[in-house]
Amino acid sequence: MDAVLDISPPTLAGLVAAARKGDRDAFRTLVEPDLAAALGTARIVTRSDADASDAVQEALLSAWRGLDGLREPEAFRAWFRRHVVRAALRAANRRGRVVELDLATAAPDGALDRAVEERTLARAFDRLDARDRVLLTLHHFWDLPIAETAAHLGIPEGTVKSRVHYAMDRLRAAFAAEERR
Repeated sequence: MDAVLDISPPTLAGLVAAARKGDRDAFRTLVEPDLAAALGTARIVTRSDADASDAVQEALLSAWRGLDGLREPEAFRAWFRRHVVRAALRAANRRGRVVELDLATAAPDGALDRAVEERTLARAFDRLDARDRVLLTLHHFWDLPIAETAAHLGIPEGTVKSRVHYAMDRLRAAFAAEERR
């Protein structure tokens, strides 16, 4: 009788266990599904492609080194996202508020108005402090529910609700100020 090969995909717990033993391929498998979102989030928080890349690299290194501290392997994705947010906040605080210019000048019909509005929104978003940017990124860019956002930030759900509300108010005010410029 032929032996049946088990070719089922590795479990999250199995990947975490392998990564803890130094298996870099297992770690890569764990983080790859979240790298694009991690980079996007870091870019939103830091307002810089270079700082975002640095923050994601820092988060990857921090997560790799901290794998033994992960209590629940099933929570790896949320745990990794927290590393990304913390690294992005550190990068944003180191850098300050430097705005990179988008030098794209040619735009097809209708795209110019959109581009101006997006740039105005980006400048308004840049006026927010890093904590507001993180909160709005988690809740709106990652589309996380209040409970998950609260878990990422380690604060009560009610606090997240009020902070999102006030952060949106500040974003609206900043947008209106940018439109008047």
